[in-house]
Amino acid sequence: MPALGLLELAVQVLCAVHVVRTGRPYWWIFLIVFVPLVGVIVYLGAELLPELLGDQRARQAASGVAKFFDPGRGLREAMHRKEIAPTIQNKAELAEEYLAAGQPACAASLYRETLTGIHSTDPVLMLGLARALFAKGDARETQATLERLRAANPEYTSAAGHLLYARSLELQDKQDAALYEYAAVVTYYPGQEARYRYALLLKKTGRSAEARKLLEEICQAIDHGPRYQYREQREWYDLARRELIG
Repeated sequence: MPALGLLELAVQVLCAVHVVRTGRPYWWIFLIVFVPLVGVIVYLGAELLPELLGDQRARQAASGVAKFFDPGRGLREAMHRKEIAPTIQNKAELAEEYLAAGQPACAASLYRETLTGIHSTDPVLMLGLARALFAKGDARETQATLERLRAANPEYTSAAGHLLYARSLELQDKQDAALYEYAAVVTYYPGQEARYRYALLLKKTGRSAEARKLLEEICQAIDHGPRYQYREQREWYDLARRELIG
């Protein structure tokens, strides 16, 4: 067998052994064995390099690869951790996995379980509940939850929570209140989502000139910003361009 083939076989064996010893999902072994070169490269890039380098972006990329090959892995692991130790943190992590999996009712139920005792007014948990309620389509309860959050934690600030509040008002046809909140949140919200949603509501309420100005600002900000911003904000750029053209 040529030296290159031996080297490839050795790397496959080492990767397979690493999978077993570190308790990673066994589907990695099938990928490594049955798609030799590609499987090894993907495994090295997704599992080993991020671990060795400790790089946040690399870990995020690895998470994306793992979700592609095994989309239910995160949910299964979170359920397992919660069964072993039903702590507030494990329940919150499972709730987030339920949200990511499109099961907001389960997420809302778990977040409610976490909001007890000393954690009854925890702003992060309350915001998690509000997000789950919104994903479930319950705009009224989303608004109420965020108002309780603000009353209990007057110094807590969350741009994401503020945008969610504005959206919950809009979905209830409380347009004046929603416009007021959108106008406030766009002043500090990172990215272009808040500005885009504000522009749509302005257009809907007959303030087309203001809406167009905001949409143009979105496109200009992304056109003239750093390239990574375009990659991260492309969705809102494309939507804004579509509104301007249409």
